[in-house]
Amino acid sequence: MKRLLCFLLVLLMSAVCLLSACDGGSDAVSKTDTDLSGIASGGDSSAESLESSDSSDESSVDAESSEDIESSDDAESSDDAESSDDTSDDTSGDTSGDTSGDDGIKEIEVLFSRYTQQPYFVMIGTCSMGATVTATQGSQSVSVPSYMGWFELTLNNADYSDTLEVSFTQSVDVSVIGESKTVSVKPIFPPNKGTKAIGSNGAFQFFLEKMVPDFKGGNLYADNVIKSMQERVKERIKKLNQYNRGAEIIYMIVPSPMTIYPELVPEYYTQGKGETRLDQVTDALTDAGATVIDLRDTFTEHKNDRMPLYYKLDSHWADYGAYLAYVELFDHISKTFTHAKPRGIDEFTWTEDYYISADACLYLDIPQPEVYEYGYFREFAFDDPCNITSVPRYRGKQLIYNDLTTEEKTFFTGNYTLPNCIVYRDSYCAGIYDLIPERMNKTHYVGMWNYAWQNWLIDQETPNYVIYVIAEWNMNEIVYN
Repeated sequence: MKRLLCFLLVLLMSAVCLLSACDGGSDAVSKTDTDLSGIASGGDSSAESLESSDSSDESSVDAESSEDIESSDDAESSDDAESSDDTSDDTSGDTSGDTSGDDGIKEIEVLFSRYTQQPYFVMIGTCSMGATVTATQGSQSVSVPSYMGWFELTLNNADYSDTLEVSFTQSVDVSVIGESKTVSVKPIFPPNKGTKAIGSNGAFQFFLEKMVPDFKGGNLYADNVIKSMQERVKERIKKLNQYNRGAEIIYMIVPSPMTIYPELVPEYYTQGKGETRLDQVTDALTDAGATVIDLRDTFTEHKNDRMPLYYKLDSHWADYGAYLAYVELFDHISKTFTHAKPRGIDEFTWTEDYYISADACLYLDIPQPEVYEYGYFREFAFDDPCNITSVPRYRGKQLIYNDLTTEEKTFFTGNYTLPNCIVYRDSYCAGIYDLIPERMNKTHYVGMWNYAWQNWLIDQETPNYVIYVIAEWNMNEIVYN
C-alpha cells in the first residue's frame, strides 16, 4: 500500500512538473509571439526606412539614368534632326549631335563639297555652337563664324586637284577649342539645274547667280525703255483715278541679299559702282507718279538683327524681312487710311527652330532634309479677320512657299474703313501673303507670275491701290509689262 501511495505521489508530482513545463512553454511561445510582433512592427518601420532608403537611392540612380537616357535621346534626336527626312514634321533641337563631348565641343563634320563657279567650291558642315571655323588648305586659309551649329565656306581649288586635304580648327574668342581635324575633300559638280548657288565666306549665307548682274552693275536699261515704262505707268495711274481719286500704284521692289550684304559676296565678284538698275527704275517710277517703297535703307539698318532678313539657304526673304517691308508699306498707306496702321511686332508669334533648307541646296544637288537653317516662323497672335490663315504660306517646317499661295484669290475683312487693293507678285510675295489682306477691306491676289495689266480687272475691282511685290532681279516684269 505504501508503495502504491509513493508511486501515485511520484506520478502526481511528475504530472505537476509536466503541467508546469507546459505552462512555461506557453509563456515562452506567447513571449516569442510578442517579440515577433514587436519585431514585425519595428520591422515594418525598419522596412519602411529601408524601403525609403532604397527608394531614395533607386530614385537617385533612376534620376541619373533617366538624365543620361534623356540626354542620350536628345542627342540622338538632334542628330536625327540633322540627318533624316522631315517625315515627323519636327526638326527642332540643337545641332550638337552625339559627337559633342562633356565640354559641349562638337567635332567638325564636313557634309557636302560642291563646285559653285569653278575652281571655287563650297563646303557645308556642322560645328560647335558659337565657334569660328578656320579651314586651311595649302597656302589659303578661310575663317567663318558658325550659324547655330552650322558652317559654310568657299575655297579655291586652283590646281583642280581631285581630292584636297583641308585642315579645320575651331575657336571661341580667339582661343582654340577641341582638336584640329584634317578632312579629305572631293568637290563634285552638281548637275545642271539652271541657277547656280553661291556660297559666302561668312554668316552661313548663300546667294543665287541671278543676283550677280545687278550686283556687278553695267546692266542699266536704255533710255527709250525707261521712257516707254514711264508713259505706260502714267496711263495706268490715270485709269485708276477715274474710279478712285487719289488711287496709287505702289511698287515694292525687294532688294536681293547681295545688295544688302555686299561684304559677304565672294571676292571673285566685283561690285559695280555708280547707278544701279534699282536706282534707275526707282527714280523713273517716282517721276511717273507712282509710289516706290524703297527697302534698302530699312534693310541696311536691320541687317544684323537677331532675326534674319533673308533665308540662309534660299533666295527669298525670311518672315522678319517681310514683316519690315509690311511696316514700310502700311506706314505709307495709313497716311491716307488711318485704320490701316501696321501691327506691332509683338502682335505676332515668332517660332524659332531648325527648318529644312531650300533652293540653294536644290541647285547644289544637296538633299534638302539633310541641311538645316535656324529661322523664325511668323503667325498671327490675333483673330484672323479675313480667313487668310486658311491658306498655308509654307509647306510645314520647309519654309518654301506653298503652291496654294500662287493661285488667284480674293480676301475680305468687311472693314470699310480700310482700302481695297490688287496685288501683282512673284514668289517673294509668299512671305508677306498673310499680312496685306489683314490690313485691307478687299484684297485681290492676281495669280503669281502673272504681271499683265488688265483694264477689265481695274473696272471690276476699282482698287485704291495696285501693289507690285517683285524681287530686284525680276524688274523686267515691271519695265516691260
